Amino acid sequence: MASYLETLDYIFNLRGGEIDLRLHRVAQALSLFGHPERRYRVFHIAGTNGKGSTAAMLHRILCAQGYKVALYTSPHVVSFTERIRVSDQEISQEEVVELAEALRVRSLGAGISLTFFEFVTVMALVYFSRCRVDVAVVEVGLGGRLDATNLVTPEVSIITTISKDHEAYLGSDLHSIAQEKGGIIKAGVPFICGSMPRDVAAIFETMAQVKGSSGYFFGRDFSFAFKEDGLFDYEGMRWNLTDLSLALRGVYQKGNAAVALAALEVTHGDFHVSEAAVREGLEKVFWPARFEVILHHPRVILDGAHNSQGIKALVEEVRDFLDGKKVELLFGAVKDKDWSEMLQELSKVSRGVMLTRVPMDRSADPEELISAVPADLPVTVIEDPAEAIASLIGGAEEDQTILVTGSLYLLGHIRPLLLRMGVSETLKAGGVASGFLEV
Repeated sequence: MASYLETLDYIFNLRGGEIDLRLHRVAQALSLFGHPERRYRVFHIAGTNGKGSTAAMLHRILCAQGYKVALYTSPHVVSFTERIRVSDQEISQEEVVELAEALRVRSLGAGISLTFFEFVTVMALVYFSRCRVDVAVVEVGLGGRLDATNLVTPEVSIITTISKDHEAYLGSDLHSIAQEKGGIIKAGVPFICGSMPRDVAAIFETMAQVKGSSGYFFGRDFSFAFKEDGLFDYEGMRWNLTDLSLALRGVYQKGNAAVALAALEVTHGDFHVSEAAVREGLEKVFWPARFEVILHHPRVILDGAHNSQGIKALVEEVRDFLDGKKVELLFGAVKDKDWSEMLQELSKVSRGVMLTRVPMDRSADPEELISAVPADLPVTVIEDPAEAIASLIGGAEEDQTILVTGSLYLLGHIRPLLLRMGVSETLKAGGVASGFLEV
């Protein structure tokens, strides 16, 4: 049998250079395993931004209630095994090898050719069945209507946000993107809609009505309100919860939490969740590289914002978190993103900019990124991300803040280095390196 690294090499080479959105191949592959996706309940989540954080909150709350809960997300930050989890455990490398081999043999024997994401989605859905989970929280990979995950019949369909992203596949206007993401709305299945422009929400409301789905909309059916000390209240269809504490920072994360709670409300008959479980889940949820303060001296913040909407939310959070002080920015992006607008926004909270290369073929050339940086900001290019972050940390004062953003692929390369620095920093201080992941 192949090794773990050989297995990953095989899986990633299934990309074939193109994203080919179809559903029939996934349906055929799942049939080879007796349709495992029908053996457990599902929360299905789409959206341009926020779907990963919302999925993590749902997973943590349901775990706190005592359910055996699976979580399927993408992309991973550091390790492929992050994508497929049951309760607190990621799939093991050995299980990845065994599942991939079983799927490879069966799909080739049946003449089914799967893309990378289709292959991994089938692996996850089979694995969850084998683990006999009660419920799976499944994040859409791209779009919704033709995404490989859209073979599930969920308890609730969720769309967190809508903005322009992946325009080559989903369309260049919000109406087209909404039509694609709204494809996860199923007949008779309740639908939760996050904060949307009014015209986009109207599209989803019409789609839900056509499908015979009960729609619940942020600002109309549920909402949140800020309190002092970072707490917030949630007001929903039946629940009114006060003084909630959320481990994830950011105004937008409170909105994601409201979406997660609305989803739990409408499925409460099937998934009883106590107020204690809600509070515990929100207080303990962790999602890497989402305004993650990973070092403290100097402070280093990692954030996976990788499109204009996400960057604008990040800029507002930086302003609030640092009381107007500015950051040293380390930025890299893939070439198909709107890196020009992203850099223009980030420049508003930056005192200096360092540009680097995302460690992948699709990286934007950092020399080209210079054109998007305002002329009055000092700008440096260090192509190697590890050298770039080392240079920034080495030249920073202890009270300065470094922000790393632009691409999750960039953060996936840098985060393990910073974790090791953080462990070393803690041990030198005589503390315990709790809260850091093993790398």
